[in-house]
Amino acid sequence: MTTIIAALIFFSVIIMIHELGHFLAAKAVGIHAEEFSIGMGPRLLKIPGKKTEYSIRALPIGGYVRFLGEDEASSDPRAFTNAKVWKRMAVIIAGPLMNMLLAVLLLAIAYMSFGLYEADMPIIGDVIPGYPAQQVGLQPGDRIIQVGDLDVSGMEDSEAVESIRNFINQNGAKPFTITVDRDGQTLKYDVIPTHDKENNRYQIGFYFKQNIRKVGLLESIGLSFVQTFRIIGLMVAMLKDLIFAGKGIGDVMGPVGIVSEIGKAAQAGIQQLINLGILITINLGIMNLIPFPALDGGRLVLLIIEGLRGKPLDRNKEGYFHLIGFVLLMILMIIVTYKDIIKI
Repeated sequence: MTTIIAALIFFSVIIMIHELGHFLAAKAVGIHAEEFSIGMGPRLLKIPGKKTEYSIRALPIGGYVRFLGEDEASSDPRAFTNAKVWKRMAVIIAGPLMNMLLAVLLLAIAYMSFGLYEADMPIIGDVIPGYPAQQVGLQPGDRIIQVGDLDVSGMEDSEAVESIRNFINQNGAKPFTITVDRDGQTLKYDVIPTHDKENNRYQIGFYFKQNIRKVGLLESIGLSFVQTFRIIGLMVAMLKDLIFAGKGIGDVMGPVGIVSEIGKAAQAGIQQLINLGILITINLGIMNLIPFPALDGGRLVLLIIEGLRGKPLDRNKEGYFHLIGFVLLMILMIIVTYKDIIKI
């Protein structure tokens, strides 16, 4: 029970950061927020504020900021609907942007706390049981000097590591020979890479020998931005495969599954918890930018159309548009949650 509570708090914090982005941007451009809510469904707790009402609701599957005049006409100049298009767009973009900034912060904390793992030598540090590397006889301590026709013995260590990784992935499922130096003896092994569906890469199942390097504040911030953009790119590619090719649809996870994974990460340690938090917050930001009704991306599309037309859209039709999207999202959430429960 303690693990579940901790997981719910963790998930809620990530959602709160997203909604906080909307909220702070709205205050900055003069749009009035009537309610700031964490969770959906029946209200469990209400905290009155000077201008905004704060709520905690029963279902930890999202959250929202309710703006004055967001989906209906209002004569109040502070209403969302009366704000200029660029102001409304800034408010909507701020939520996903806060998720990305949270990822940068968590990555910076991880780099400074645990250091940077660097594979700077083409030496096998460990082999994964059951994978081709172990099956053919590769061992920890083997220095790789050639993969296929690619001779890496004359390369700088870090260049050799990157070249080996690229060769294995680009080689695909075709067999190749890997040549290693083991205590002065040259050995050759024929291997066939296996496909890692989760990361969409080919591998033979070993880790390079790694060093842990301490990272300072400025370097950690720079590395965090680079790594965040890299993860965004990978997630966008996976999302494209999911939408257009149906790849990975069986791995889609809902709130129950996410809470379960957070609980496992919490038991594994703070580093695993931070790593999972990074993935979840980036995923939340990207998913919200999908141009679907009721999501931030859907609202952005309508604002772009309004900006191009030079006049507001019909608010009633816009409200129905988002209502239909919300209903579809809830149906999808129920289906995914049911699948999560079956898997547990």
